[in-house]
Amino acid sequence: DGVESVTVEVIGDAGDMEEFTGEYKALRELIRSTRGGEVEVTGKRLEWPEMEAVPDDAVTVELPPDFGKLLALAAPVVDQREARLALRGINLSRDGVTATNGKELLNLPCPLKIPEDMTLPFPLALLTARPEGTGTLYIWRSRNERLFRIVIGGFQWQGKVLPGNFPDWKQVIPADKTLDYQIEIHEPERLITFLKTVPDCPPFHAVELNVVPGGVTVIPNNFPDMELRLEATVIGAQPRAVLALNKYVLLRMLQQGYTKFRAHSDGRIPVIAEGGSGRYLAMPIHILPKHQPEKETSKMEKLENKVVSAPVQTVAPNHELGTNPLDELCNTIDTFRHKLKLALDE
Repeated sequence: DGVESVTVEVIGDAGDMEEFTGEYKALRELIRSTRGGEVEVTGKRLEWPEMEAVPDDAVTVELPPDFGKLLALAAPVVDQREARLALRGINLSRDGVTATNGKELLNLPCPLKIPEDMTLPFPLALLTARPEGTGTLYIWRSRNERLFRIVIGGFQWQGKVLPGNFPDWKQVIPADKTLDYQIEIHEPERLITFLKTVPDCPPFHAVELNVVPGGVTVIPNNFPDMELRLEATVIGAQPRAVLALNKYVLLRMLQQGYTKFRAHSDGRIPVIAEGGSGRYLAMPIHILPKHQPEKETSKMEKLENKVVSAPVQTVAPNHELGTNPLDELCNTIDTFRHKLKLALDE
């Protein structure tokens, strides 16, 4: 397309065929509909533009065998409609593979010996081709632009590094001492199935994780009649605010294996999810819970419950006056985005 170029080598017998160009959609449908081992393709000869050669002084970085899988894990976090170009791609640095959309952030550790960070465009071609094995990343400058080429087996992807500075995402990671309790979900598949049945409720799609004796009760904020009781281990301080997360963010976390959620009892700083391939951060939705489990008569300062079977707690409405939940949520998200914007501008 004049910006990116993709080359894929396919093993086959082309006979005496010369180079020619075929229409992409027609070729795709032809291959999909073919059941045998031969494909008859028609096209026309065309002078195909040559890719810019990799210069001898290009930076060379070895890519691990799971590099393609890491990009596939980071891709769902990317917002391709984001106004800032740097956030439309996936960042590579010595700290690994990182993606953010301003509301959630995923960092996947990866041993990349790269001299300075760079941001790849959204890797649609690589996600489609799904090449496997070790690879090589080449980076160089040409006409005041940074170019890259990724080679994995017979797959080659070349294009321009996205301009602009990627946010200094380490600034928004809360210190360990500020995360004073942890929820570990022991039945993630049940929760995934449940979340898929929860109706949408834009713009926040809030789902509450209410701590109860022996586990958690999951309640969609706008659909209190839907409720799921889960066994879980809760360690640390008694939460003073219910932990509420976006339904789709929580679903992505669970599908990638993140089952431990470290949070602050006031619910006003990012949550760190662990258990998957890296660190997954998300801003909790700070709203006043309408459906909070009744408190026990003996209030515990510290909670360390190992999972046991327990009856579902009765959920009672909790109405508090004087605070607009939507205003609190907007202020909290604005603060998180402001931090990312400041990091981006640095």
